[in-house]
Amino acid sequence: MADRILIFYGSYRSDRQGIRLADYLVRAFGERGADAELIDAKAVGLPMLDRMYKEYPAGEAPPALEALAGKIRAADAFVFVTGEYNWGQQPGLKNLTDHFLEEWF
Repeated sequence: MADRILIFYGSYRSDRQGIRLADYLVRAFGERGADAELIDAKAVGLPMLDRMYKEYPAGEAPPALEALAGKIRAADAFVFVTGEYNWGQQPGLKNLTDHFLEEWF
C-alpha cells in the first residue's frame, strides 16, 4: 500500500513561485511510489476562518471542509511548502490549516 502524502501550499499571489516546488514534490513522491496530492489553499478557496470544522454539527460542514478533513485524517504524512511572508507563513496556508484541529492528530 502506497504512503498517502498531502503537500500543502498556501500562496494566493498571482506571481507565486513556490507552486513549482509543490508540483515537483507531487511528481517526485509519485515516482517513488507514494500517493501524493497537492492541497493548494488558493484552489480549495476556504473563507477566512469563522468556524472550525469541529464546530459544525455532523454533516453540516461546507463540502470543501468535509472533503479536506477526510484527506487529512487518512494521510500518512504532510509536507508544507511555504515561503516567508512578513516573517511568518503565508496567510492562505495559515487560514487553511487553522480550520482543523483534531484531524491533525
